[in-house]
Amino acid sequence: MPVARVALDGAVDRAFDYEIPPELDAAAVPGARVLVPLGRREEQGTVLSRRDASDFAGVLKPLRAVEPGDPAVSLPLLRLALWMARYYMAPFGLCLRAMLPPRMRSARVGSGDGFARERTISRVDPGDASESGGAGASGASGARPEPTARQAEILGWLGEGESLLSGFCRTWHVAPETIRRMEEAGLVRIGTRICRRDPLAARRIAPSAPLRLNDEQSAALRAIVAALPPDSGSSKPILLHGITGSGKTEVYLQAIAEALARDCGAIVLVPEISLTPQTIRRFVSRFGPVVAVLHSQLGPGERHDEWHRLHSGEARVAVGPRSALFAPVRRLGLIVVDEEHEPSYKQDETPRYNARDVAVVRARAEKCAVVLGSATPSLESWRNASIGKYALVSLKRRATSGCLPSTTIVDMRVEASPGAGGVPGGGSGLIFSDTLVRAIRTRLEYGEQTMLLLNRRGWAPRVACPACGHVETCENCSVRMAYHRDDDVLRCHVCGAWRRVPAVCPECGAPEQRLAGVGTQRVESVARTLFPKARIERMDLDVTTRKSSHEEILSRFRAGKTDILVGTQMIAKGLDFPNVTLAGILDADASLCVPDFRASERTFQLVAQMAGRAGRGERPGDVIVQTRSPDAPAIVLAAREAYAEFAAAELVEREELLYPPFSRFCLVTVRSASRDAAESYAARFADAIGRDRPDWILGEPGPAPIEKSNGVWRFQISLRGPDSDVLHGRLRAAINAIPANGDISVACDIDALGGG
Repeated sequence: MPVARVALDGAVDRAFDYEIPPELDAAAVPGARVLVPLGRREEQGTVLSRRDASDFAGVLKPLRAVEPGDPAVSLPLLRLALWMARYYMAPFGLCLRAMLPPRMRSARVGSGDGFARERTISRVDPGDASESGGAGASGASGARPEPTARQAEILGWLGEGESLLSGFCRTWHVAPETIRRMEEAGLVRIGTRICRRDPLAARRIAPSAPLRLNDEQSAALRAIVAALPPDSGSSKPILLHGITGSGKTEVYLQAIAEALARDCGAIVLVPEISLTPQTIRRFVSRFGPVVAVLHSQLGPGERHDEWHRLHSGEARVAVGPRSALFAPVRRLGLIVVDEEHEPSYKQDETPRYNARDVAVVRARAEKCAVVLGSATPSLESWRNASIGKYALVSLKRRATSGCLPSTTIVDMRVEASPGAGGVPGGGSGLIFSDTLVRAIRTRLEYGEQTMLLLNRRGWAPRVACPACGHVETCENCSVRMAYHRDDDVLRCHVCGAWRRVPAVCPECGAPEQRLAGVGTQRVESVARTLFPKARIERMDLDVTTRKSSHEEILSRFRAGKTDILVGTQMIAKGLDFPNVTLAGILDADASLCVPDFRASERTFQLVAQMAGRAGRGERPGDVIVQTRSPDAPAIVLAAREAYAEFAAAELVEREELLYPPFSRFCLVTVRSASRDAAESYAARFADAIGRDRPDWILGEPGPAPIEKSNGVWRFQISLRGPDSDVLHGRLRAAINAIPANGDISVACDIDALGGG
């Protein structure tokens, strides 16, 4: 009897052999979802391969069930999951689970196809009465009775074809009981059909035509088209470096049009949910129903149906954030990773993959083109292009407006000096400089829009006692709690815990608490005071938890119903509003102060990306950067969008210190409910890794930046060196030498984005 090798869905890092019963033989192919026995319980998994016999000496158990239809995971995706498991040191089953929609992961194999169904009604031709199920009404002679006047009226409304039963009854005010009697009489047929849960059903998106490309865009399009199959299925990845507003999206659209003309599909990745509505609108307006949407704010049913549209070939273009990379697009021809530098492409739980890098691996496996686009590329991609590993295509001028916005750097140390202007933030320094206030008022006078960035949500980042200095911290996490004025509570931005502000200091009993620092809620409040006639909205995690909230806020802003949009980094990327002529960055230093080797790179990217929101239409734009470090290279060069100059200097420093892209970097995190246990195990793990090679740098084990999270203590070890195979070998040797037990867990984050 043939044998199936199955990877279970759980975090079990091995596969199991099962017999394939004859009745399941045709369906139990590689990639199929199966239900199998494991001990006294049943588990779900995916068939990896088939073989004639097993190496297992005992008696094999048979498969219990196989999901009918085409296999859920294609052979290229199976191979990709295997690569991910090896490279990111993750259980193979979890890598496979990451490729499936949530409903398919949770639904029991064989329990149904997961589609919603609706009842339909259609009229029956007299000649078909014997097949209508109305035998009781036809009598002994088999003749169908003549419809009553009311029934004839209903048949007239029904017309030809099939109608939705509930909608028909609601529209024509017909009782369901009347329809049932007509079915018994053989006059109508009640059936069922699959009902698509369409995430775009409530939207009206007008079609759009391709725009005329300038010379740079045309050259970029030619480079991408030359890499599409079947012309060049093994081309290098393409790094599309285009300044903000240079028209990268239009290049993507026309490249996808060419891929579709060649009977190929495409995947488009965007980094943030906030970017998804705008991207979806542009792609659906161009390509219509062949676009499928995949992101976490869809309901499980919507994600299930969109996934199956791609799996069946009905849809050919997948659009969404990180997980859309695994969309089952048939004959994949092109993968686009927009804003490829964004850290949100890195998964923060097992498997800890980077969608940008996995996109390159999938493109290589499927022999399709891959384009990484950004105005501020990651230094890894930039160096790959500089050494010829990637092909570099540049867009150096804006597609619509003639020039970049004018940027002013405001030294907030000077603004805060005695006699200077500016708007105080209630004991927390200045929020708005005089320069920014005047610029906003000018925009309001001319009916133009402003975007203001502060990458901290809440009202105040910390609450402190002015008498003894005690700071309110989370009981579950080693972080300060932020004050949120909307609901008058302290909130932990790590675990979500909340509590009321204490009436007195819990340490010294002082009656007053000081709200220190500035968050987006406070910025919004001060802006309403300064500009009482302005229409102001805020966009951050606190106001975008509801489904479609991102789109609603951005739609009002696009329609000109909002004058000033205040937000965190989610407003700094990829958004295109032609009427925005002013972008203000309120605290450009925030990310510079983080103890992270990527701090300068992230600061440059955030400032440059936010600056790119202004002046994208016909009117020129201005950018005002408020900072207490006006001479920091990351801020000065970002203000000029001088990426190449910044990258050259930063790469010299990275190479001297052996940081990526000149090394492979891993961050090992040890977790335990006991601080002492986590610290002790981390020390032993570091010893097991060893310091015997001078070309490798092993960091001393120490507390993670957030030492305690959700009640769990965390210690970290960084490891960096020149060779990924050596990295994996040293880590696996350490794991085998001192296996985790009890409540100890170890996570190895390969190609970690932060720390060190």
